[in-house]
Amino acid sequence: MILKKNEKSPLAILRLYSIHTSTQCYLHGRHPINHSKLLSGYMKSGDITNAEKLFEEIPQRDVVSWSVMIHGYNRNGFRRKSMELFSQMRVSSLVPTSFTMVGVLVSVAGLGDPVLGRCVHGLILKNGIDHDFRVATALLNAYAKCGNVVDSYRVFGQLENPGLVSCSAIVSGFVYNDLFQEAVVLFNQFRRLGLVPNAATVLTLIRACIKLESRLLCESIHGIVVKISLVLDVAVNNSVLDMYSSMLDLDSATRVFEGMEFKDVISWTTMINLLVCLEHASDALVLFRHMRKTGISQDVVVAMNLISACSILGDLRRGREIHAQAIVNGFQSELPLKNSIIAMYSKCGDLDSSRTVFDQTNQKSLVSWTAMILGCVQNGYPRESLNLLIQMRGEETFRLDSVMLIGVLSACSELALLELCQQLHCHAFRAGFPQYRSVQNSLISAYSKCGDMEPAYNVFKEMIYIRDVISWNAIINGYGINGHGEIAVTLFHEMRNGPENPDAATYLSVLNACSHSGLLEDGLVIFNQMVEGHTIRHSEDHCGCIVDLLARAGCLSDASEFVNRFMEKTGPNSWRALLNGCRLHGNVELAELAARMVYELDPGEPGQVVLLSNVYASVERFQDAEALRAGMKMKELIKNPGISLINSVISHIG
Repeated sequence: MILKKNEKSPLAILRLYSIHTSTQCYLHGRHPINHSKLLSGYMKSGDITNAEKLFEEIPQRDVVSWSVMIHGYNRNGFRRKSMELFSQMRVSSLVPTSFTMVGVLVSVAGLGDPVLGRCVHGLILKNGIDHDFRVATALLNAYAKCGNVVDSYRVFGQLENPGLVSCSAIVSGFVYNDLFQEAVVLFNQFRRLGLVPNAATVLTLIRACIKLESRLLCESIHGIVVKISLVLDVAVNNSVLDMYSSMLDLDSATRVFEGMEFKDVISWTTMINLLVCLEHASDALVLFRHMRKTGISQDVVVAMNLISACSILGDLRRGREIHAQAIVNGFQSELPLKNSIIAMYSKCGDLDSSRTVFDQTNQKSLVSWTAMILGCVQNGYPRESLNLLIQMRGEETFRLDSVMLIGVLSACSELALLELCQQLHCHAFRAGFPQYRSVQNSLISAYSKCGDMEPAYNVFKEMIYIRDVISWNAIINGYGINGHGEIAVTLFHEMRNGPENPDAATYLSVLNACSHSGLLEDGLVIFNQMVEGHTIRHSEDHCGCIVDLLARAGCLSDASEFVNRFMEKTGPNSWRALLNGCRLHGNVELAELAARMVYELDPGEPGQVVLLSNVYASVERFQDAEALRAGMKMKELIKNPGISLINSVISHIG
């Protein structure tokens, strides 16, 4: 039997043992003492073993002793044990009191058994205690927790003068059964009748407002909290703070937080979590430092939020510090925190540390495997991620969820494993993922990178009701990288005529498509539309596409003029594109200028030296080309080799 952890001090337990010892003679009829209080003390301290021992030693148990034990089992979470004891009490021919039946109804609510609830209701009617407001309130709560809202409300309707506790219970019952609008309507009726809610009522109503996602309702309940002077209640303030956090309303949440006279760890955790969710990671870390100055100790939830903040910032040093703090605080065994640490190290580029934490995790969850697999993909090790998938399927019984499937599809696309993509597509269909937009978008990208646009377009076509801008970007980019620029441009115009508006990534995809397919006029028109629209700021990548488009078409003077015109938006890639165009069309003078600019902007990259050498070679200036190559060797500059994937074997091409 797993017992609840003792919540009392050791001194209190010692006192109970002392009292228990002094009462042994009474239990044999020689020393009077209230054994029910002693039973209650044991149960409240979580010492069920001694409570059961004492209960067995009582020669003549009265209804109070039985009731105390029934309530005690409930208090410690043993609902079924409580019901079994009640059945034994019934066999002993004792008549249960209102106090007994309240304990029994708490057990019914915990078990969530509607049939058992009706049986207990019948016994309450038989004993004539259905008009006791405490019993009635416990009964309507039990029905609600069993999912029977109709009978719960019927019991409430039979109360002659329902008080605040009963009204709060029925509102809570509606919220428990996801009847949020009905709960708000019922609460408003009680307010019109003069009911002044207490903290418990407000906490329940805030849950309903959060689920309804209604700003007006949230602001209204906040107004009630202020009006009835509950702003000093920490639990209520935390719920209001959580309410605004759920709406991602940083301004309102900040006002509530700063206005709180008393803050506990939940208050700080909620605020830090909101900042992390909004990716204000630096502010989250600053707030944590303020929290530490107040003397409040962090819990595992705070540690997880701080790890997430480090992931957003890519701050490996601080991530290691927080990891060390978590170990010092004894959180290292918490699996959710370990999963966050695995993901953090991966996102910060330290895959070795990520793998170390992963390997040291004895009881891995699906999230653990997903974090490690995604980490390998994000850090450029797709084959290792697939090996991990094979290992997981051999060691565990987990089924691939949508997040892991997306990660594995990314690995397949990087390795151009078309057959595996098809197998994963079948798995997605069988697992019911066709309505998961993110999975479908990943399938489009994976098929596109494998060079098979027919299934990619079929997936896109089936997404007619769930397409978003990412879906359009994926299919446009897919046709672009596979040399079908005309189709990419057609899809772009189709998108503009639909409900989705192109974003910066859309323009980058279609401009790349124009560049690779030599669609000079289309590319320039689309770029002008983006610039004149004033809704999307053109970036270095957009400008690089136009330079590449002009340079490939032989319009080198126009490309050079464009680079000079958008100098603040162009970087080394734009000059590289111009340099490559010079190589194609043999313009040595402009190539030398472009090479110098690349060297100034990115001196550590030797690629421009190779390109300029190729330009010299194309115009038969072999001595100059050889001199550049020799200079590379002297400076120990090494060009990154290309990679070819033939029959799933990676080959490096220098």
